[in-house]
Amino acid sequence: MINILALSEDGKRLAQIAHLTGECGDYRITRASGRPSLLGERGDSLDAFDVLIVDAVSLQDAQPAVVEALHRAHGRLTCILLVPDASPDTLIAAMRAGFRDVLNWPLDPRQFGDALQRAQAQSLQGGRRDTRILSFISSKGGAGTSFIAANVAHAIASLAQKKRVLLIDLNQQFADAAFLVSDQTPPSTLPQICAQIERMDAAFFDTSLVHVTDSFHILAGAGDPVKAAEIKEERLEWLLGVAAPHYDFVLFDLGQTLNRLSMLALDRSDHIHIVLQASMAHVRAGRRLQEILCSVGFAQEQMRLILNRYSRHGERPRAALESVLGMSAYQVIPEDADTVADAMNQGLPVSKTARGSGVARSLQALAENVVAGTATPGRGRAKGESLFGRLLGRQNAPKLETL
Repeated sequence: MINILALSEDGKRLAQIAHLTGECGDYRITRASGRPSLLGERGDSLDAFDVLIVDAVSLQDAQPAVVEALHRAHGRLTCILLVPDASPDTLIAAMRAGFRDVLNWPLDPRQFGDALQRAQAQSLQGGRRDTRILSFISSKGGAGTSFIAANVAHAIASLAQKKRVLLIDLNQQFADAAFLVSDQTPPSTLPQICAQIERMDAAFFDTSLVHVTDSFHILAGAGDPVKAAEIKEERLEWLLGVAAPHYDFVLFDLGQTLNRLSMLALDRSDHIHIVLQASMAHVRAGRRLQEILCSVGFAQEQMRLILNRYSRHGERPRAALESVLGMSAYQVIPEDADTVADAMNQGLPVSKTARGSGVARSLQALAENVVAGTATPGRGRAKGESLFGRLLGRQNAPKLETL
């Protein structure tokens, strides 16, 4: 998979580019509003991308001198120009500036797809990481979403393959994932980084993270619903586009809130882990969440049911839950309140405080299954318009709120 950065001053055209990109193949795209000069202020952030698509009304507006400088600084970056006038003179001048392809607007899907395939073939020669993105979400509070996400992230990073893992805490209410597996005070939080996105380079981002181990890092959440509400969607999209290629796995802890930010995370996710408990209250709430996800185009094959705090008394509710959702539990985590509380109180992964416990073994099994599992099982949803926008545009759509 290649990472694409699409740049335009026209929001509608950006949406069309993203939509067409999704139809052309399994590409990961980040959108940014502005001209190429915007990118010159963002240090080595462009190193995260394989392709730069510049949409402009003319070659002059595409700032060929700026693009030429960017191409020299980031030699592996494939640049594509979209412009209404793709005359021979424009083509020659654009090629001299470092553009590999020049395409007429409106786009021809076949020509655009061919250009992306050529860019992908060139990128594969560089051995880029194929980042997997996972989300953990629940439909009710107290389900244990943060505990599972944090401990699974630690378990993945601890496997023999030494995977690099980033956990991003998007929980709008509590945002305490970092404290579940570490006693470190986060040097920065997600809203603080997003407020300084213009100066974000690899070094700045790295110093903003909690380094639980050499291969497991956490970007702490706001811890305050008011500050969490100040995070802009386009800034989170840029942060994810820049950070994800440096990791093998990126995990989102979404808690139980559906909003613009969590929808963006879900839209980028290869799999969605729905954390529920075996109770009738979770049956109803879980079905509601599933309906919302399906209404915006997620395939049920992308969803995985994680059954937490399971005991022998939960057999009947479990059967009802699996029947109503039409899916079997991907992983069952047993009830063990004392073991979980002890790990949380110490701020350590449960694998360190009670390695032989049923909770630790089940979380380890979940991590191993995640790593061994296949990549995206096919995203059948529409591209381009945001999930949030598509949801609001549906008749009788469920209301977006904390479930």
